[in-house]
Amino acid sequence: MEIIDSLVGSLVHKDRDCLFVHAKRFRRGLLYCSLWQIIISFFFLISTIVRAAEPTVLGQTGLIYMPDARIEEEGTLRFGVSSDDPYFILWSSITYLPRLELSARFTRIDGILASINDPDFGNYVDKAFDAKAVLFKESQYFPQLSIGTQDFTGTRISKASFIAFSKQIGSIDFTAGYGTDRIDGAFGGLRYSPSWLKHFSFVVEHDATDYKNDFNASLSGADKRKGGATYGIEYKYGWLGAKLSHQEDQSAVNFFVAIPLMQKEFIPKVHEPKPYTKTVTLPTLEEWRSDPRHTRELVQALERQEFQNIKLRMDDGIAEASLTHPRISLMSRAIGRAARTILLLTPAETKTLKITYTLNDLPLLTYTIDDVSLVRRYFAGEVTWDDARKHITVESTGTADLSRLNTLDKLPRYDEAENTPPRSASEDGGEVMQFRRQGSSLSGSYIAPFNLGFYFINPNGNASYDTYALFGHTQHLGNGLFLDGAARLQLFENVTDVIKPSASVLPHVRTDITAYRKEGDAIKLNSLLLNKFFKPGRPVYGRVSLGYYEEMFAGTGGQILYLPERSHWAFDLSIDWLKQRAPEKSFGFRDYDVVTSLGSFHYRFPGFGITTTARIGRFLAKDEGVRFEVKRRFRSGVETGIWFTHTNENDLTQPNRAGDLFRDKGLFISVPLGSMLTKDTQQRSSLALVEATRDVGQMVTSPGDLYRMVERPLMLDSGEHNPLTDFAK
Repeated sequence: MEIIDSLVGSLVHKDRDCLFVHAKRFRRGLLYCSLWQIIISFFFLISTIVRAAEPTVLGQTGLIYMPDARIEEEGTLRFGVSSDDPYFILWSSITYLPRLELSARFTRIDGILASINDPDFGNYVDKAFDAKAVLFKESQYFPQLSIGTQDFTGTRISKASFIAFSKQIGSIDFTAGYGTDRIDGAFGGLRYSPSWLKHFSFVVEHDATDYKNDFNASLSGADKRKGGATYGIEYKYGWLGAKLSHQEDQSAVNFFVAIPLMQKEFIPKVHEPKPYTKTVTLPTLEEWRSDPRHTRELVQALERQEFQNIKLRMDDGIAEASLTHPRISLMSRAIGRAARTILLLTPAETKTLKITYTLNDLPLLTYTIDDVSLVRRYFAGEVTWDDARKHITVESTGTADLSRLNTLDKLPRYDEAENTPPRSASEDGGEVMQFRRQGSSLSGSYIAPFNLGFYFINPNGNASYDTYALFGHTQHLGNGLFLDGAARLQLFENVTDVIKPSASVLPHVRTDITAYRKEGDAIKLNSLLLNKFFKPGRPVYGRVSLGYYEEMFAGTGGQILYLPERSHWAFDLSIDWLKQRAPEKSFGFRDYDVVTSLGSFHYRFPGFGITTTARIGRFLAKDEGVRFEVKRRFRSGVETGIWFTHTNENDLTQPNRAGDLFRDKGLFISVPLGSMLTKDTQQRSSLALVEATRDVGQMVTSPGDLYRMVERPLMLDSGEHNPLTDFAK
């Protein structure tokens, strides 16, 4: 009995969640203790590591096939692929909120043709969306409770609902639950993660899947599967994971990558330039005015740090500047670096400093330092940040406030004065890889040598790919006026293998994508635009555009954005007259034109990083309706979201089935490349996951969406940043 007391005491101290809490209760129940309980108790003693939240074959967090009550840590994004005959699954899941997990998957069913009348179309492919919500988190004595659903929209051929309980005891996580529809009845299992086998876990479950009632199960062979006892082994190393499972004579594999989006950055910024710290004897105001060398030295110091569009003004005791930075992602950090530089090089008599950050010549925020000498001492390490920040204020500004900052128009730029060429940069960009050449003005060129597009489910098969290169240039013509152009070089693609024409009853605003790949030269004009940006008032932004918007449409139009200060909402209106471009000619047109008009209401929940948008109006195919969007920004800067469009028209393109009226919907992800590089950058890479090119609910590519343009530098969707975050870095 002393040995048993010692055993139980070790269990209680090693794991507070252990159900065998009291030694006396264990002693009284000793006669009823089974061999299984003894084995579990032994595992408690030698194991402490638990990896409970792992994906199922379907991508939803669970055991092997069955869900459990777990979800991954907030912000975990997973991509995976599973092979489970007759099913081949591409899946993704994300812990969108602390208690909410969303999943999406494309499933190919071998042995079933997508179209009986068209065997060339290939195997049947279905899309599904799943969700799981945690109702009660696990406590010392009670299990975690979750409810969930599978395939809750679309065809719903694999729909299911469930409730699940999970309780961790030592190194074993137990699960029990009950499901309906495809999950037919009670299910359960356990996951054992031994500390002596660091990266491995072992899983046992009872699979309650009703395979015999799967979609055309007799054709695919799924009706021969019975479910029941299933065994699996899991391996997890860093972001990578794999699972191998076996059920009677059925084996399955699952490979995935899990990305922690709530991690601020994945690679330290070891190559980030240090702030300007050169100390010189401050000139007097009279010396500054009489010798332009002082102004030029300040401009050179800012341009060496990659600041652009610099304008200065010096009055008695007041220094004013406007500038922008194309690389640093946090506006406050860029302003802090500019302030440090200006304070080290401006006249000793300077008492107040005002710096305005601009974007496309539009002023966003003005930072005012009302005690220059104290902030100088802060940068020198003599006073604390708490003392310095009391003398820094931030406010919105209007274009008229910057009209007097034009003293550098005739001043030689840094590269001209020193007889050096414009700076060049080679860095990862928004399109997989970009090579940029840009000087101190807002003009510049870029090459994006490799871009990839996917079209899931098209009129001739299940997937198509499209790779191309872009060559672009931006020319700054004047205050807020820009000429933007890009050429497109076709590389490798199989979109042209789609030989069946679109059967859509709507104007073919997107579904004729094959014609744009088959016809014309390999190098085509992708876009050529004149954009004029303006700001008539502090909360109002505007844009007027003219030219070739994208490869399919050209026209003219504009956008007005109303962005009230200290509010979580915004509204914009965009109206464009558009004419469809001919696929065979860079400058030719088809006989189709349309006026699109969309009013967009944006509402933000910064505490969660969530932005909701409703766009109401007329779309490209002259259909009218509403497009709903939900987007979340995570701590790493990664943005993920979904959209759903409902209009007064129905797109009947293949592979729609009778009664299945298509509504444009999809998922997207936008990744800031600065989180994965050794140097900060504003460049991003984006990917959208959609079923196919359709004509219903389509929008033209914006020449410069004002809300998206100002949202990121102002960090409107972030509850963790303010206008002074990282000001001193």
